[in-house]
Order: sequence, then C-alpha cells, then structure tokens
Amino acid sequence: TDGCLIIGTAGSQIIRNLPGHDTLSRLGEEGFTIRNITLDGKKGIIIAAAANRGILYGVFYFLRLLQTHRPLRALDITEIPAYHYRILDHWDNLNRIVERGYAGLSLWDWFTLPTYKDPRYTDYARANASVGINGAVLNNVNASAVILTPDWLAKAAALADIFRPFG
Repeated sequence: TDGCLIIGTAGSQIIRNLPGHDTLSRLGEEGFTIRNITLDGKKGIIIAAAANRGILYGVFYFLRLLQTHRPLRALDITEIPAYHYRILDHWDNLNRIVERGYAGLSLWDWFTLPTYKDPRYTDYARANASVGINGAVLNNVNASAVILTPDWLAKAAALADIFRPFG
C-alpha cells in the first residue's frame, strides 16, 4: 500500500530490484540513502545502504526526521561520513573520577567490569550511534599504565563488545 517503508542492504532481493541499487557500493560501509520511491504504483520510502552499519545510521537519521517533524514528501538524502572515526574523548580516570569533569563519577564502573555490564553502556553506545559517533576513548591523556595489564584489558574488551554493533 501507499506509505510503505523499505529498509535493506544491497544484498536484499527487493533492494536489488529497485532503481539505483547499483550505486550503493560507493556509499561505503557507513553511508546510506533515504528517498521516496514508487513501487508497483505505490508510494513509499526506502532506506538503503551497502552494509548493515549504513542501515543503522540511515534508520537513526530517518527517526530524527520523524521526531523533528520534517517533511517526508521529497526525500532524496545520501550521506557518506567524511571521517571514518568519529569519537568522543572521555577524561575518565580508572578510579572513576572524571578529570576536568563536573557531572559526577565516570560512566565506566571499572570495579564491576568485566563481570557486570551496566545496561547504561548499551544505551550510551546506541545514543552515540544515533548521531553518527562510532567510538569512544575510555580514559584520559594522563592514563595510568595499569589499563594495559591483562585484567584491565579484559574490562576494556567487555566494553568494546558492547559498542561493536553500534560503531
């Protein structure tokens, strides 16, 4: 019916049958396109990308359009990130004190990692992805070398596992 929303990568059969599918490969892993289409006489919107990460960013972009009440009648958006790494830099010490921080303790509860993974870590990764951020520096420039020991690397690896799907 009119008003359909089609979301998929170049590997999807329905995407391969649409005009312009052959240009998706030039979007790279994180690029996406959002446009109005007519399919079998029905109007809809397509969010397409070469890879799943592009779909993630495209869907978040589309949700922002909806949430900010942007018009959806003449969509023809193509986004390709200019920088591969889009990172937030934390000034957090391993004792959870934030250097030059004024908002309380660090988000990273190093003393419960890697066993307990606070659900806020996933929320944080998802929020970052929703605005195109794909990485985070967990500590500050004056970091303790302790973070390079096996126990602390296991803690950082636990966080990386949480962030991987989003960035």
